[in-house]
Parts: sequence; structure tokens; C-alpha cells
Amino acid sequence: MSVRIRSANFDSDRAALIELFRRHLTPNSDANRFAWLYCNSPHGAASVWVACDDSHGGIVGAVAGFPRKMYSDGIERTSLVLGDFCMEEKYRSLGPAVELQRACFQQAAKLSFEFCYDFPSTGMMAVYKRLGVQQTGALIRWAKPLRVAQKLHRAMGSKTISRGLDVLASAVLSLRGSKGDASACTLEVQQGRCGVEFNLLEKQLRAAPGLRTVRTADYLNWRFLDHPNAAHEILTARRKGALIGYAVYTLDPQDATIVDVSSVEEPAVILRLVAGAVRRLGQLGAMTASMNAGEAHPWIRWFQRAGFRRRESSPMVVSALGGPAVAGLDFRRNWYVMRGERDI
Repeated sequence: MSVRIRSANFDSDRAALIELFRRHLTPNSDANRFAWLYCNSPHGAASVWVACDDSHGGIVGAVAGFPRKMYSDGIERTSLVLGDFCMEEKYRSLGPAVELQRACFQQAAKLSFEFCYDFPSTGMMAVYKRLGVQQTGALIRWAKPLRVAQKLHRAMGSKTISRGLDVLASAVLSLRGSKGDASACTLEVQQGRCGVEFNLLEKQLRAAPGLRTVRTADYLNWRFLDHPNAAHEILTARRKGALIGYAVYTLDPQDATIVDVSSVEEPAVILRLVAGAVRRLGQLGAMTASMNAGEAHPWIRWFQRAGFRRRESSPMVVSALGGPAVAGLDFRRNWYVMRGERDI
């Protein structure tokens, strides 16, 4: 069994890639997802490398890199977030997987990307370890209970009683956690597409210390409002009419997650945004509000003050691709990484 690695051609390989991803990664893999994720990002089109069986030429595995522009202490960097790694079952020995990922690193460096990062599964971590790439950090899920009806029903055995107790318990839960200072800003759900005010805020935040994704209006519209499989809403914070922050969250009560928070570095504003997003998720019927953030996120203490508690974690890896300027980046502190940095 001989496997050859090559770059994918989006014209000739598109149908095969969509089907490969549908079988092995997500039932949502279709032409719309491919166009959105692989072709339409304002940060640039994706790069894909495929493993082909030389005996028949068919694609048996793939890995993708999605460009991300990021600021490091105000300096723009070029990176890739890796994803959509999969192999046909009979090719899943560690050898072909390692060769495919090694080719991804080598070609990404030639394309002048400075570093790449990933949110790997347990199986994928074995591939990274074979390549000498160790876990850099962890993405933590933080949770805040909003309702307890299901637990009460299991305990009480009566829907009528559990509903009544849920009303009281939910009122108590709503009091937990700081809500910030109401005078710090006004909150409002964004109506329509993100516009120039989001670009102005991004310029204001650029010089702040730390590592953060470049979040222009075009990026936010693409990443969240144009998502083909998940509906999102944006809650804005304004002061004297000027945008000073926002939170993005899902609209599915079964996946009630705050996926991104970007704001001026003021605890009162951050807490107001988080509390406002939590309240909106509760209105949508969510039992628990979740928020995935890197363990090095500078606002962890404010998320805790808002009433969130640490739950499970998953690994993150970062690999430098090009030069000493990137080797000095510290991904273990001041990295504003949240679930929104993933491409799913």
C-alpha cells in the first residue's frame, strides 16, 4: 500500500473532499460548507493536502489549514488554524497520518505562514507527538447553570413539582455572578451586518498586549453571520454611541455557547457583556451557558466572577513555522483564544 501526498486542487478534488469529510468528520459537509470554510474567508482561501493511494489515485486522507491574521502586541502575524484531518479507515496506521501532517507543516512554511495551531483529538495528539510537537495549552469549557428542571424531574419524578421548583431555582441561579456596572455601557443586539464601527474598534484594540485574531467587520460577518450550519447573534456594548465591545453566542439552546468576546480592557464592560449574553441564552431556553476559552486567556478571572465554573478541557498545540520572530511568541499567556478561533 503506497500513499502519495500532494496539494489538493479545489476544482478537480472538491467533490471527493466533500464526500471524505461527510463520511469521516461531519454530516454537514456539503458544497455550502466547503465554499464558506475553504474559499470565502477574508483572511484567505484554505490550503489542503491530500493522501492518495498510488494503486488507484483516489484520495484516502486530507488535512486543511485555514489562514488567520493575528496581532501579537500590535504586530500583524500570519498563521494557520489546522483542521478537517481525516483518513480512510484502512489507512489509519500512524505512518500515513504522520506523513500527511509532516507534509502540511513543510508546505505551510513554504507558503510563508509563521505558525500554526490546532485543537486536536486524543488520536491526533499521537500524530503530533510523533512529529515532536507537544501540547502547548488547553481549551477549557466554562459553564454556568441557568435552569435545573431536568435534574429536578429525575429526582422528584413529577413534572408539575419540578417546574415549580425550577422557577425558584432559576431565579436563585440568575443572581449568581457579577453583572458588571450598568453605567459602564449600554447593551444592544446587533441588527444586520457588522459595519465600519467594528473596524474602528479593531484598530483601537490592535495595540493591546497579547495575541489575538484580527476581527474586522468582514471577518465577523463571515465567521459568525454567514456560518452555513450554526446561527449566531452579536450583543454589542456602546458608550456614548461608540462601540466598545461585543459578545457572540449561538442561538441553539442545545449548544448554548458564548463563542467570542472582544472588548476594551475594562472589567465592568466585560462582565456586562458576558452577563448580557448569558441572559439572552436563558431567554432562548438554554439549561446551561457554556464558554470555551484558552487556559491562558487574560480574562479567566472575570469569567469566574461572572459565575462560570471550570469543566472539561481539551488540548491545544502551536508549532512555529518560520523564523525567530515567531519563536519568541508566548502562547502560554495573554492569548485571547476562544471557541470562535476554531473552524467547525
